[in-house]
Amino acid sequence: MTNRSGLREIGTHADLLKLTGGDPFVRWGIPDPLSGAALANDGAVAIERFGRRGRGMWVFLVASGGGMDDIRDLLEQLAAGPVRDLAITGISVPQGYQGLLDETFGSGPSGDWDWMWTAEAPPQVSLEDRLIQLDDTADAEELTALASTHSPTGEGDPGTGRTQLWLGLRNTRGELTAAGAMQLWESGAPHLAGIVTHADYRGQGLGRAVTAGLTRHAVAEYGVCTLGMYSDNAPARAVYTGLGYRTAYAWHSRSPRQLLAGRRRPAEN
Repeated sequence: MTNRSGLREIGTHADLLKLTGGDPFVRWGIPDPLSGAALANDGAVAIERFGRRGRGMWVFLVASGGGMDDIRDLLEQLAAGPVRDLAITGISVPQGYQGLLDETFGSGPSGDWDWMWTAEAPPQVSLEDRLIQLDDTADAEELTALASTHSPTGEGDPGTGRTQLWLGLRNTRGELTAAGAMQLWESGAPHLAGIVTHADYRGQGLGRAVTAGLTRHAVAEYGVCTLGMYSDNAPARAVYTGLGYRTAYAWHSRSPRQLLAGRRRPAEN
């Protein structure tokens, strides 16, 4: 089916997975059945998403090929109606295509991050045998204090019920020195969040142990584990790749100011 913007509507998760050649991000990051619109032209696709920052769209190439022109055309087609009709406030494109967002939607708050995944249990690592399970409610105050001081951008959200499993480490005085959460994405796939190490204990493998323990649990129960990391965090990347994670997409996510203001880019004369 083609909508009034000239884009083809993808009706099922199976069709989307076929269109993208079994893309791991689509397989594990997009809900089945689809929770929002999926719109495609000949070489690219846009998938509506719902998250803590509002309503957005993932925009990327399909398996059959395509390139810069397909992303550009798709963004222009989205600007012609769907972003307004769906009240979209954020758009994510693969890094390298962010200049096309400038052309179509303009500037705004943005960030670069990687979506990573693994379907293999990680190698056993040091300190993993000392991990303890934490309680989302009973330990919420302590978890919040650790994160707010040592990783204020973390998104573990202790005490909210979003986390299925917390693992952590304590020192000999019983103080929490590292922690991390396993949550479920809208797709139902496990996603690691809020991994934090006390600044005084960094470089000793605590974060690696927490990540390994959470990953092992997720892969055993769900057959996969996913996570997101800021693209410029080289130490975290080394940890995650060492545990078997691969990058499916390096995203550039942006909330163009004109979308946040509910305005479309004015036509040029």
